[in-house]
Amino acid sequence: MTRLQATLALAALMSTTAVAAAQEDSRAPRGDDALGASASEFLAKDGETLYLTACAGCHQPQGQGAIGAGSYPPLAGNPRLEGGRYPAWIVLNGISGMPALGGYMDDAQVVAVVSYIQQNLGNRYEATLTENDVAALRDAPAP
Repeated sequence: MTRLQATLALAALMSTTAVAAAQEDSRAPRGDDALGASASEFLAKDGETLYLTACAGCHQPQGQGAIGAGSYPPLAGNPRLEGGRYPAWIVLNGISGMPALGGYMDDAQVVAVVSYIQQNLGNRYEATLTENDVAALRDAPAP
């Protein structure tokens, strides 16, 4: 066995051992729960967790928005969020570079995340959106 082969074998063994140890550690994240989402749905029910899981990657944790590979408008202090129907329609159907999340969130989750962004991130809007509003927006044309 060459020195390179021995080094690669040792690295593979160490990697396998580390993965096994992490799987046995009761504190190690497991499956979909660790991600907050599965391939077919978001698992969280509260608005803050949904925001951090589904939105913060682009809009940033404090809602400041970003410009890079795309343009992600700020949600912090955004007057367009005062009414819940507009942001709910966007969450459901997507717009520009934002993907539609309606197939991954139920009506209660959409209400939760919209209410969160309306009342946090520097916003102090009244959250009046209901699950019935969201259900009606699923098939509605753009506002």
